[in-house]
Amino acid sequence: MLALCDCNNFFVSCERLYRPELRGRPVVVLSSNDGCIISRSNEVKVMGIPMGQPYFQVQYLLREKGVAVCSGNLLMYKEISEKVMKAISHFTDGMEEYSIDEAFLNLPASVKNPVGYVYDMRRKVDRLTGIPISVGVASTKTLSKLASEKAKKTESGVLEITERNARGMLESTEIGDIWGIGRKTSEQLKRCGILNAGHFVDRDPVWVKKHLTIKGLMTQLELMGQPCIPLVTETAPPKSIQVSRTWGNILETFEDVICAMTDNVVKAGRQLRENNLAAGILSVYLRYGYRHHGECGYFTDDIHFGSSIRSDMELISASSHLLGKIFRPGFRYTQGGVILCDFSDARFRQRELFDDGTCERRSKLERFSRAVDEINEYFGERAIFPASLSVKDKKWRPNRKYLSEKWGGLKY
Repeated sequence: MLALCDCNNFFVSCERLYRPELRGRPVVVLSSNDGCIISRSNEVKVMGIPMGQPYFQVQYLLREKGVAVCSGNLLMYKEISEKVMKAISHFTDGMEEYSIDEAFLNLPASVKNPVGYVYDMRRKVDRLTGIPISVGVASTKTLSKLASEKAKKTESGVLEITERNARGMLESTEIGDIWGIGRKTSEQLKRCGILNAGHFVDRDPVWVKKHLTIKGLMTQLELMGQPCIPLVTETAPPKSIQVSRTWGNILETFEDVICAMTDNVVKAGRQLRENNLAAGILSVYLRYGYRHHGECGYFTDDIHFGSSIRSDMELISASSHLLGKIFRPGFRYTQGGVILCDFSDARFRQRELFDDGTCERRSKLERFSRAVDEINEYFGERAIFPASLSVKDKKWRPNRKYLSEKWGGLKY
């Protein structure tokens, strides 16, 4: 049996953890630059305010209804997520961290009462972390995902889909609410008279495979209780790393752009080292204008390294060189990003035959970067950072007017 653990309104729950005065109040959490609503408490959902709603369109309504507004704080949410995942891991011999607030579990074969087991797990996770979770239990990942969504609407927060209740669960689930069925596919199936999951499993598998390919057939079989999607307990290394940001203010000077992009490079470099990778290609891009204003464009360039690199100093130097080539005065820059790719395993890199000392210098820079990572991990995010980021006026930082202060926040 499989279980899907899903943190309830995760970002809102994190804010309430550090701000108890928000408990029982309607709360929303906003995206970068306080743009859109990305998490809602149950009280806000009842008001009919949808996910992804631009904040400026509903700010007066939220104020009128007494809704507490919080700026998103992904560093805090990631830290709490790690604690939740660690607590959950004690109840399984195989776990897949599906997202920041979801995890699939393989229930031990010795468990005779799955509902009682996961209910006990839910209670202990809540006590250890302060984050409420909903748990769906079923024989497949797709069914357990469906069960967890329905568990959120129950008082216990736990629901199991069995052979006895499966048919009723499927018939009460709209086709667009099935995990793996996207919006366009949902519209296509509705035109064919398939309105719910019950209709979908009744369709001829040959028809499903013809119209939805093998992935659609796998979804159908999973809904019928036949496991087709395996549990992935080991995370595959990324094929690329991208760090981008829409800046809180428009940047027009080269100095401001350099600082903003250095911030991105530092984040990308740390992800690179966390995965024991070295990059062979670095790309940077700058965006000017805004899409919704109709005047938007990009400048971009990349560099191929002769030998893959992973130290912050080399990455910052390379990105600065590229920015010097693509930056054009007179433009109003609103976003910038860096992309690392063409990875190699940093633990097994071959040395060059005719080395002029570059390998040794690079090794020293990498050891320095790893030491900085360890210090930041121990003393807090960004305890040490490049001197160029110590400027007082950080125009590139996102607008976060409603950031919770009790967590601690950033060093710079």
